Amino acid sequence: MKINRWVTGAIFLGLLQAAPAFAMKPVTIVAQGSFAAGGKVVTAPGKFNVNADPKAMGGQTLHGDHAYAFYQVPQHAHKNALVFLHGYGQSAKTWETTPDGRDGFQNIFLEKGYKTYLVDEPRRGKAGRSTVPTTISATPDDQLWFDNFRMGQWPEIYPNAAIPHTQEYLDQFFRTMTPDTGAFDGKMVADGVTAVFEKAGDGVLITHSAGGGPGWLVAAQSPHVKGVIALEPGTFPFPE
Repeated sequence: MKINRWVTGAIFLGLLQAAPAFAMKPVTIVAQGSFAAGGKVVTAPGKFNVNADPKAMGGQTLHGDHAYAFYQVPQHAHKNALVFLHGYGQSAKTWETTPDGRDGFQNIFLEKGYKTYLVDEPRRGKAGRSTVPTTISATPDDQLWFDNFRMGQWPEIYPNAAIPHTQEYLDQFFRTMTPDTGAFDGKMVADGVTAVFEKAGDGVLITHSAGGGPGWLVAAQSPHVKGVIALEPGTFPFPE
């Protein structure tokens, strides 16, 4: 079957024009994967009976409260890895593609030759398996996040805000928010990220907002943390 090359060329050009303006250069990834780190195991009293009611908890275990990490290793990587920890209401999505389709920190630093580890803290995102119950509400709060992230004062975007003034951008941003599946525990977050460093090895920890407080604790208890970059850290703990 013959295909008119001018037609196929026009289709290809149309696809390019419809796609986001990617800035990332091609990167050779030599390893990538994901893993759970840290966490605890809770065991229900009693003895498990395979013939009992499937809902019976006796003797069963619950693995939860761990961190989740997705990593990529580029060819000829720098010695120190970069480990990214998100802020409140967010997940590792924070560091991926921006709401307007630009390369996020993950792609930018892969291109610069750094191993990247994107972390979901315990009881958030892909690490949502909690060992304690909670109630997840469906309360409308988009405008609260808009103001908290200092994009403007709803519905007005600040004139000098470095974001597109489009509904498409806001739609993508609002959909990055994700709830806690259990009570926030800073020490638990720190222990989970410390366990990530046990697998990642030496590196620099980059935190945002509510991730800042646990981030300092990670640096205090892990010899693998060679530096911390804290973007508007929410708290500054000073443990003894």
